[in-house]
Amino acid sequence: MYNIFMFDAKLLENLSASFAEKKLTFKKEDVAFIAGKDTFKGKMLGFLTTDYYRREKLIRGGDLVYGYVFRTWTNEVTFTKPYPMWVLFSPAKEFADDPNLYVSVLNAMQAIELPKRPSNELRRLHTMLNAELSEPKYYLIPEPYAQGHLVYLSMAYHRPRHNNNMKLGINPFIIGSLISREILYLPTKYWDETFKKAYFDF
Repeated sequence: MYNIFMFDAKLLENLSASFAEKKLTFKKEDVAFIAGKDTFKGKMLGFLTTDYYRREKLIRGGDLVYGYVFRTWTNEVTFTKPYPMWVLFSPAKEFADDPNLYVSVLNAMQAIELPKRPSNELRRLHTMLNAELSEPKYYLIPEPYAQGHLVYLSMAYHRPRHNNNMKLGINPFIIGSLISREILYLPTKYWDETFKKAYFDF
């Protein structure tokens, strides 16, 4: 089920302000929880990457944006382990004002049909969108699929403990391209009540 209603810039501003206030009293446990390092398996996931060691800095210095989760994948039936999700996101103001703009971008990309001899760019985009083991990070969506906007594609891990009722569509993410090429999901534990209501009661 996609949640494509009730989200606007004011809602995101309120969530960002609430999160900024909460960060002032963060304990190590809070940062570890958001970073996914609060369990042994979480500590092992991605520990050989540079971004893994930048998560704490990203949490404290990154910005919140609306991301559009359009695909997830797992071969687990209990949904207890982290699993990948594919996310469209943009730092552009128009996507905070109207995050439903992501729908038109996604529709354009999902209409891609590879010709017999596709260009390297088109083949790469198709792989990023469909391959189970693809791990795009800040992949810039090319024209004309971006519909004239600045839009990125990334893969992020969803940890069920962060949101045990995650919906496809609009979700909050922490980004900071100057800090890390990774994006992090903001757990429901750190949402304000207004955002929770918009997310779960639409």
